[in-house]
Amino acid sequence: MRRVIGVDLGGTKINAGVVDDTGKICNNIILETLAGQGRDVVIKRIVEAVQSIMEDDIIGIGITSPGFINSDDGIVEFAGNIKGWTGLNMHKTFSRYFPGKELRIENDANMAALCEKWVGSGKDLKSFVMLTLGTGLGGAIYHEAMGLWLGANYQGAELGHMILYPNGRACNCGQLGCAEKYIAGSALSINYEELTNDILDGHEIISKIESDESARAALDKFVDDLATFLVSIKNCHDPEGVILGGGFINSREKWWSLLLERFNEKCNRPEGIKIVPAKFLNDSGIIGAAKSVLDVIDKQGS
Repeated sequence: MRRVIGVDLGGTKINAGVVDDTGKICNNIILETLAGQGRDVVIKRIVEAVQSIMEDDIIGIGITSPGFINSDDGIVEFAGNIKGWTGLNMHKTFSRYFPGKELRIENDANMAALCEKWVGSGKDLKSFVMLTLGTGLGGAIYHEAMGLWLGANYQGAELGHMILYPNGRACNCGQLGCAEKYIAGSALSINYEELTNDILDGHEIISKIESDESARAALDKFVDDLATFLVSIKNCHDPEGVILGGGFINSREKWWSLLLERFNEKCNRPEGIKIVPAKFLNDSGIIGAAKSVLDVIDKQGS
């Protein structure tokens, strides 16, 4: 059985795991990213994570990153959540630490989608759009005839940077009104702050839903914005399904039924699409990253 290390780099956490060729995670570790301390610290943290679970039979390493990722060359074309990450040649950087290992650098949302297609909620779907609701809003588009849509400049399916509110909240990418500023765990915090002037994280807000009217209002706006966004996704791409992943989905018992209700109210033709939660949530990135390495090795051997 072949074994690969997958690493999912997020704005707040690094999740790394040993994955076998059935998609099973055999061992994993989670570290804080420490993104505010800059690029060199984040590189060191990734290396520490990989080294802590490295074994003799590991044949390759797949690393995901947020942002626009040139997966052919392993270069970060743009990333707004990690200081100094834009422009980094990740392939060259990490090849020095792990010589002799097959190395793949990929976009995080694309790898979440690859995981869900391989062993998750997208296994039986011929086409789907994936949204990852975490610190930011990641996106991926899959169709069986073309695979994952990368785009001409590796910006394909950056759905978090579609404009949801013209001239709205300022986004780290430089635009105003990006969906990411309204549909993400961090967006829930912004909603709450605008209502109360108090700063709480998403987990704290969710925990107050039953007792805090402002928490309920902040979540209601989040759900309403997400439903509106899903209508645009449906009408633009007409996929068989939309898969919602990322850490925020862990709270879905508080809002999932309301989301489906709002979607059905807003969409002119809501039939013909499945809206489903991801199966692997926070682990989808490492499983997808591992799968990307296995695919390359298989292609080389064919």
